[in-house]
Amino acid sequence: MKMRITVLFLIVSSLIIAQEDVVDTTNLVLLDQIEVVVFGQEDVEIITKSDIDRPSLGGGFRSKDEIVFEKEIYLDAKKHKVPQDDEAVDAYLAQIQREHNLSEKELETIFTSAGYTVEEGREQLQIMQTVNTMLDVKIRSNLIIPRKDVEKYYEEHPTVIEATYTLERMFVPQSKRMAADEQYNVLVKFARTGKGGANLNLEWGEPFIINHSDIAESKQFIYTMKVGKISSPERVQGGFELFRLVAKTAEHVKTLEESYRDIVDVLRRPKYEELMENYRQFLLDHSSVIYF
Repeated sequence: MKMRITVLFLIVSSLIIAQEDVVDTTNLVLLDQIEVVVFGQEDVEIITKSDIDRPSLGGGFRSKDEIVFEKEIYLDAKKHKVPQDDEAVDAYLAQIQREHNLSEKELETIFTSAGYTVEEGREQLQIMQTVNTMLDVKIRSNLIIPRKDVEKYYEEHPTVIEATYTLERMFVPQSKRMAADEQYNVLVKFARTGKGGANLNLEWGEPFIINHSDIAESKQFIYTMKVGKISSPERVQGGFELFRLVAKTAEHVKTLEESYRDIVDVLRRPKYEELMENYRQFLLDHSSVIYF
């Protein structure tokens, strides 16, 4: 309590002194201002207007409450003496430079374009790293899902994978030297035997995969085609269309091992939200936040 009173006294005193020292405010430019003060059990964090107005290094802007929550976690990490790893920050920045072939000057430009000096950027990266470490300890380490729970969910929620078809399509333009019916008969023979049509310059397109449910009603003959077979020619605008079935995967239920990771993610989600909400409430109960 004594620490909070002292900090508030210093803040208010600085505002009073600033007001007394400024006589002519006509050309006064406000560089920044305090928006929130977060009191932890052993330390204090101050959030300024510039903290809220500039994007985070993770991308995008954050609300005031999101920044307050980050500061509460950071203060909790300080209380638990979570070490701040300067070497890890240096390694992360070096990795970014290598991956994107950036010079020191170009890296500095990235920071300044987001409204940070290099030192402020390093400090924010360190805060992000410390916060993530604290969330690992408080939240993620408690998200272990027993195999029996995964197996139970798998039995109750089987994942059916629909059939897929790998096809090649051929479009044959209407011949100028052959009647449509004659050309059609040539293509019928080609579809049945794979022979003929030498004068028609027949050429298959690139293979593509389509799901069972995505096949149009007029093309449902594909369901019963055998691999390697060619469909009967269909008259379309400007010529004829044929399909060849290259491969087919039948409808099947995913195995437990195939589904395991997805099921774990599903089961973790509500548990993660519960743990996060409990942690959020704990931080609220053990800190004070003053908004200006």
